[in-house]
Amino acid sequence: KKIKKLVNNFSNLKVLIIGETIIDEYVFCEALGKSGKEPVLVFKDFGREQYLGGALAIGRHLSSFCKNISILSSIGENREQENFIKNTIENNIQLNFLKKSKSPTIIKKRFIDRIDNRKVFGVYSINDDYLNPMEEKKMLQKFDKLNKKFDLIIVADYGHGMITPKIAKHISNKKKFFSLNAQINSTNIGLHSINKYTKIDSLVINASELKYEMNQREGDLFKLARKFKNQIKSKYLNVTEGKRGAFTIDKKNKMINCPAFAMDPIDKIGAGDAFLSLLSLCQFKKLDNELSLFLSSLAAAKSANTIGNKIPIKKLDILKTVSHLLK
Repeated sequence: KKIKKLVNNFSNLKVLIIGETIIDEYVFCEALGKSGKEPVLVFKDFGREQYLGGALAIGRHLSSFCKNISILSSIGENREQENFIKNTIENNIQLNFLKKSKSPTIIKKRFIDRIDNRKVFGVYSINDDYLNPMEEKKMLQKFDKLNKKFDLIIVADYGHGMITPKIAKHISNKKKFFSLNAQINSTNIGLHSINKYTKIDSLVINASELKYEMNQREGDLFKLARKFKNQIKSKYLNVTEGKRGAFTIDKKNKMINCPAFAMDPIDKIGAGDAFLSLLSLCQFKKLDNELSLFLSSLAAAKSANTIGNKIPIKKLDILKTVSHLLK
């Protein structure tokens, strides 16, 4: 009952989410074998589905927890996918799109073996160039206008050029609770770093990203995390380790550990976004650190048990799971 009351108190929070708009397209297929004339593996197409990813997925995860959510994002020059987004997104999410010139709306197409849901390969439609100076100026102006209306800011920086160093610095200097995930992925590795941000209240990072940031492959992960936390001066550092669970290092440098709850995950894509979503609310509200990590890990598990970002986490589902686990 106490947990339910705390979670219901999220309802009136006003949340601003900043990050790239990504459309996840899943093409379900089955391998037929090698082509008769060329050394190419041939697949049969069994259909495709599109889901809202990136900052849009985070907004959807929070839509049943908070009444007032706004997303500041970029979209393709020709506003591709805008109708699909508007028809799919929940009604309590306000969209604020800025067009990015010479760019498509980001589509990450993944080909999935329909037998075991394993990814075969991916094709991305993307332009990773930074916003031009005029677009950057518009983004800053829009952020300043929106920032005044919201309680906390969640930044999901996927490293695809929307959040320039100048924008990152500007966000960092605002006196609002600010949580961040600056993701390293196949398109930005070696070019993307958390160091363009400062004054981070809550940072979510996975173990491999932490090792990358610290330029250290081996060693005690907990010691590495503490060292990194002190280096970037964040209030909370939250490290995810996939099937090994996650841990938080709090304001007093105390470490809290939590196991993973998805024992047989279907798809890991989107789990980190679900984790970031709920953890940001919990840490903003200063919930008990163990409870914050517990609820966020449940959110990640719920996400990992569905294909991609097809189904957002729901408050009722989380509370039912809590009730079941604590009986």
